[in-house]
Amino acid sequence: MKMLLFIKASNPLYMGILENGPYVPMKSVDESTALDGSRIPSGTQPKDITEYTDSDKELIRLDTGLMLILADSADKEMSYQLMNCTSGKHMRDTINLIMEGTEDVQENRLDILTSQYEAFRSLPGESIT
Repeated sequence: MKMLLFIKASNPLYMGILENGPYVPMKSVDESTALDGSRIPSGTQPKDITEYTDSDKELIRLDTGLMLILADSADKEMSYQLMNCTSGKHMRDTINLIMEGTEDVQENRLDILTSQYEAFRSLPGESIT
């Protein structure tokens, strides 16, 4: 909770990066013909690093700042798990997986807690109050 509040306070764009992943600069490509004569439809594709504008570089730099916040707020054990993450979103997804487990693990925990609840009995002579 504190980490999310700190991230929101640091830069409002960080939450978008956590949800959607890092900014990838794109460029429009017109329809063209390949060497084999096939048509390549128009669309967008990632820019080459030499084509980045100053605003593209600044938006890319935001992900690095977010990664720094996440890495600094992790303890030593979690830092080892986050070492190979490539983006802030990847780090957040890894933290969620470590802390909450996979869907199978979550379902298993819920089943165990449900069975413990259903098996709960009061001791003989014990009152509710």
